[in-house]
Amino acid sequence: MQPADHEAWFILINAAPHGSTGLHVNWNEPGLADAYADRVLELLKQRGVDLTERILWRQIRTPADIERETGSLGGAIYGTASHGSRSSFTRPKNAGRVPGLYLVGGSAHPGGGLPLVGISGAIVAEMIGRA
Repeated sequence: MQPADHEAWFILINAAPHGSTGLHVNWNEPGLADAYADRVLELLKQRGVDLTERILWRQIRTPADIERETGSLGGAIYGTASHGSRSSFTRPKNAGRVPGLYLVGGSAHPGGGLPLVGISGAIVAEMIGRA
């Protein structure tokens, strides 16, 4: 993972979704991702964790990259947004419209986050067991 006498860091930052409307950000805009990463490093430095001289290379993955590689709307890593008074009622059910098709994960019932995704899998396993 890293050369001798070095360490590997993974920094996950909550970021606005990729897109062009509302609170979305066009993460494909040239220089934006690097500027955002530089700002994160500057904030860490201000808080006493200066990594700037220790970085040999960095890889930046934006919501646009995630959307492009996985098809996840806006680059969401936890499924569709869970905020809002109606979000719980707008997720698709675990049984799809096509017979034998089941939906599991953060964008299906009951929602995002590891515990809920696990519950989603258990619900579908039970449905398949009854089929």
